[in-house]
Amino acid sequence: MMLQAIWVLARARAQIWRNTFWRGRLGSKLGLLALAALITLAAPGLYNFTRLVISGLRDPEFIAVLQQAAAENPDLPADPMPLLAALPGLAFLAALSLLFFSSFSSLLASLYLSGDLDMLLVAPVPMRAVFVVKFFGGLLPQYLLLFALLGPILLGYGQGMGYGPGYHLCAVLALALLPLLPAGLGALLVMAVVRVLPAHRAREIVSVLGGLIAVAFYVLGQLVDTWIPEVATPDTLGALLRAELPVLPSTWAGRALVAVGEGRLAPALFYGGLFATLSVAVFAACLVLAERLYYTGWSNLAVQGGRPRRPRRAGTEARHPATARWQPVVAPLPPEARAILAKDLRLFFRDLSNLQALIFPIAFALIWFYQLLVSRPDPEASPDAPGWLTEMGGFGAIAIVFFICLSLSSALAGTGVSREGQTFWILKIAPISPLSILLGKFTLAYLPFPTAGSFFLVVFALVQGIDPFTLAQQWALLMLAGLGCAAFGVGLGAAFPRLNWENPKQQRAWQSGCLGVLFYPLYLAVVVGLVVGAAGLGASLDGAAGLGVRLAGWAGAALITAGVVWLSALIGARGLERIEV
Repeated sequence: MMLQAIWVLARARAQIWRNTFWRGRLGSKLGLLALAALITLAAPGLYNFTRLVISGLRDPEFIAVLQQAAAENPDLPADPMPLLAALPGLAFLAALSLLFFSSFSSLLASLYLSGDLDMLLVAPVPMRAVFVVKFFGGLLPQYLLLFALLGPILLGYGQGMGYGPGYHLCAVLALALLPLLPAGLGALLVMAVVRVLPAHRAREIVSVLGGLIAVAFYVLGQLVDTWIPEVATPDTLGALLRAELPVLPSTWAGRALVAVGEGRLAPALFYGGLFATLSVAVFAACLVLAERLYYTGWSNLAVQGGRPRRPRRAGTEARHPATARWQPVVAPLPPEARAILAKDLRLFFRDLSNLQALIFPIAFALIWFYQLLVSRPDPEASPDAPGWLTEMGGFGAIAIVFFICLSLSSALAGTGVSREGQTFWILKIAPISPLSILLGKFTLAYLPFPTAGSFFLVVFALVQGIDPFTLAQQWALLMLAGLGCAAFGVGLGAAFPRLNWENPKQQRAWQSGCLGVLFYPLYLAVVVGLVVGAAGLGASLDGAAGLGVRLAGWAGAALITAGVVWLSALIGARGLERIEV
């Protein structure tokens, strides 16, 4: 009965996927077809590349050259065969590591956050059948990537090593068993975590961890040019060989494949049996525990409300400690705007998924600081350069600081009014004017420029030795450009709100996205062009004429920014007035 239930549920899931594809939008269909075509073209390329590289490393002429180089440098390996024999195990180790981190999030969404879970768990089918279908449904993307990317590499490796058809058959079997171990451990961890934390909170934590891992890879990619001379040594090759530990399941799978290719039956059965037994045992443990843990975790979702909060002390109801520190700064704002600012700050830090958007600008700032410290300019490198050119070159730091601040602003303010969603009716019926709503949203969007922007510019000036007059000009230009961009972004979001979203990624309307892409480069080019151009022209003039040109450039930039702020407020206020609840 269980096998029949699995077949019925799997067939129903396949029909749903087929109908979703055929009835989906044309853009989604074309995107999936383009992705499938890209993977189809990449697979033969990976196969041929791996086959040629392995064949070249096994070539007798290359081995002779390598032995001659090893005679001159004893640190170099004279025989590449130990490294070639360890490559399958290292490939499986990398795949297992990535699968372990990705399987938790995918299984959490598949097992507990799918929309049809309530109907399936009350249907007259075994609980284990539902678990099996959800388990392998969450692993389907991992299987597709393994067979499309790692599969050609393993097959090309076997072809380059001259292995027979037994190796290729065992490689396919190893790929089929590979996700069971990390996914089984991930499923056990998911079922244990959901008993303590709500599933949505666990997904937010996983999204933040995933963002940290992605940023770590980005940081390594940016610094790889600096570290390559220190990493590309013979010691690194020895470290790779030492990473193939005999106690790792990836090593068992790699050694089993190599033993099958070389025709050694006993090691192939021993290591392959260990790997297959462990993978199947972990999956069987999940299947046995799913009868109770899976159902218990699902039932807890309806009643799990988190830890009860302690009652607040008297006099703290009106002001949150996180916003109390900013009270002197935001005191000039109207009370309604301050209330909206405090609300947005509290709601932002409550949702951990919002913190993921802050990871990239913070990582970019750290990389920029590192490169700034290791590449200090020589003050005597260009002593004959004109002063106006040096001053204009100093404004280049604003581009990096502005990008960091704009990224932080986009993460904090998001899409402005659209972030309210279907709860916007509370603000609509409240005795708050549209301008007060826009002012509160604008303050949150503009906050990174005077805070983080000022800090970055001061540190840049101290490291680079910039004079206070140039630093003051850079700071004023950053505040001016940030004022216009933050105002336009908030006004555009209020003019084209999207309040009926279900996924946070659907908050931005296509009108605001297209107009923002056109506005930001044009506005920044005009404002920065006026200030920097006037500085260059004013430096070539003497006395009051040069000062007048500089002031005229700043006045023009300020007038344009004031017009952008006024127009954004007007468009945003009218957009809020048109919203009906």
